[in-house]
Amino acid sequence: MLKELERKKSQFGPAELRLAEFTMTEPRLVTQLSLAALSQKVGVSEPTVIRFCRKLGCTGFPDFKLRLTEYLASGTPYVHQEVSLLDTISDICKKVLDSSISAIVTLSDTLDTASIERAIGALSHARRIDFFGTGPSSVIAYDAQQKFMFFDVPAVFHHDSHLQIMSAASLSSGDVAVCFSFTGQTVDIVSCATRARDAGATVVSVTRSDSALAQMSQISINVDTIENTFDYSPMTTRLAHLAVVDVLATAVAVRRGPGISDRIQNMKLALKDKRVAR
Repeated sequence: MLKELERKKSQFGPAELRLAEFTMTEPRLVTQLSLAALSQKVGVSEPTVIRFCRKLGCTGFPDFKLRLTEYLASGTPYVHQEVSLLDTISDICKKVLDSSISAIVTLSDTLDTASIERAIGALSHARRIDFFGTGPSSVIAYDAQQKFMFFDVPAVFHHDSHLQIMSAASLSSGDVAVCFSFTGQTVDIVSCATRARDAGATVVSVTRSDSALAQMSQISINVDTIENTFDYSPMTTRLAHLAVVDVLATAVAVRRGPGISDRIQNMKLALKDKRVAR
């Protein structure tokens, strides 16, 4: 990424050149700044930052930050290869799996542990936990509900969007609403987050940074993966969100102490007769 910046310096105007020089001097700082903060710090407009990112082949500022983060992350290469109609099965396997691996490694390098810690604190002391997600994100919310039902706290998820907004409105102080959205711009989920927050609940989101959902949440766990959500159902983002669910569920189990083990074992024992004997 930094070599690409150096190579393309001659193509930049004065404002873009300032951005390039600042990025090459303070690359790690750039990965931590919002679009507004970077434009203010360098003294350029936000549209200039976006044009600069696109000249580097990025779809926008979040994409640029993610690529820069991957470049800086312990030798892990940036991997994002589009599958084409001419690809062999072997090509498709490699591209999809490489992108999936890259997404999880990037999540590990960029996950904000402070936000995770705050979310764990809220979930560990919750009176009730409601999970929200529509479309592809409904799978994530349902997975989270299944994991958290092992704990001694009501864990709720509704597939129907009408029931979701009603459930959000029924929350109160001491409850937690966990909202999943790949884009952070889904109207139904942002509405649920708004209702839950207005009702007094703590809203935890797993979504893109600088999105409407992230801004509405008291605690936002940002997952900025790279993929075109307008062409197909996101794949690598789904894996990253599932990994966040696993982190939260594991940490809450540890936080709740040894007593939770007996409850988990009892529930697993209840499933014994559901399996075919060997």
